[in-house]
Amino acid sequence: MTRDPRPVCCVHSSMPRGLRARSLIGLFAACAAWAACGGGDKKEKTTPDKATSSGDPQAMHDPGDPSGVPGNAGTAGNPAGGGVSGGGVAAMPPSAGGNGSAAPAVPAEPPAPVVTLPNYDPDPAQARTQVDQHLQVARAALASATPDGETALREARLALQIDAANIDAAAMVAFAYYHKKLYDTAELVLDDLFKRDTAKQNANVYYVYGLVYDHTNRPDQAVLSFKKAVELNPSHASALVNLGVHQLQNSQYAEARSSFERLVNQFARGDAVTLTSLGSAYRGHAADYPTGTPDRDDNVRRAEAAYKRALQANSSYGPAYYNLGLLYLDNDPFPGLPDTLLRLNTAKGYFDQYKNMPSLDMKLYDDRMKDVTKAIKRAEKLLKKSKGGSPGTSGPPAPPAPPAPKAKAGAKRGSKP
Repeated sequence: MTRDPRPVCCVHSSMPRGLRARSLIGLFAACAAWAACGGGDKKEKTTPDKATSSGDPQAMHDPGDPSGVPGNAGTAGNPAGGGVSGGGVAAMPPSAGGNGSAAPAVPAEPPAPVVTLPNYDPDPAQARTQVDQHLQVARAALASATPDGETALREARLALQIDAANIDAAAMVAFAYYHKKLYDTAELVLDDLFKRDTAKQNANVYYVYGLVYDHTNRPDQAVLSFKKAVELNPSHASALVNLGVHQLQNSQYAEARSSFERLVNQFARGDAVTLTSLGSAYRGHAADYPTGTPDRDDNVRRAEAAYKRALQANSSYGPAYYNLGLLYLDNDPFPGLPDTLLRLNTAKGYFDQYKNMPSLDMKLYDDRMKDVTKAIKRAEKLLKKSKGGSPGTSGPPAPPAPPAPKAKAGAKRGSKP
């Protein structure tokens, strides 16, 4: 079997043989270089490009704007420059000035002036002085012979305009209403004032309460109020006077004696009213001891001395004469005076003097004169029956006179707080 001959590819070139050899060598070199670079996949350059021909030494460190826009080189914080390239982060806005230089310093604003608001509140010391001045005028108005409640009320309100929280000024308002005989109004003022805790510790509030209770027939509450006022302020003489009066009325003679001794000795109250009340406390307290005992005689003598001091202070004060008459009528034997008829006649003489006083209570006078007249007649009869006895001389004691009702102490009510 005859086969066809294998075809042979023949390439004819007009290039000279030596040139063809050099071309093949160059082709092989290019392929080798291509294989050394990793084939067809282009990888990121690992070395910087050579310096440009400009000779700028910063060329390696400042690659410039990839977009190729002149004059938009990146900054140290944003190498990409001012634009957004290849999905990168937008650059910071250029600084003021536009030439890359630092922004000029903004001058600081001057500090705002300090504004001091005017103080319209009065000085506390000055306000207190003004309040005290108004209250002094109010007290003087109520301490006069004819208490002026209207003036006291006006001054108390002026004090409250300066210090609306002043307890003494508010209590003075109630005290003024009391003197105007507006007892219900006074009590309403006190009740409203008593809602404050500070009012519960104020002696004047309790004192005015006591006066209102006294004049609205509530003596038990009055006593408690006066007593509380004295506890809060032991120097509250007016509250102590009224407390002593109630003690006399309640036959608490030992307590009354203590109260009025304080008024006379500690507060130097030497008026006829206070001294007469002190004498009545001694006279009542004497009856707490048996007849003839030293304690009884001591209190009788003290009572006589107090009544006589009251008459020295005011010789026209009728209650002092009346109480001296009772002292001699009730105490048999009288200390230092064993003569019964002389004692009874002394009592009668004081009752007669009481009759001439402007404060005479005619019924009291008539009742006491009946008692002393009967006692004198009994004593005279006993003396006639005695051997050698004669009227006016010493003899057996007369029967005791009927007990006299309690004398009015005469203590002043409603004096200034």
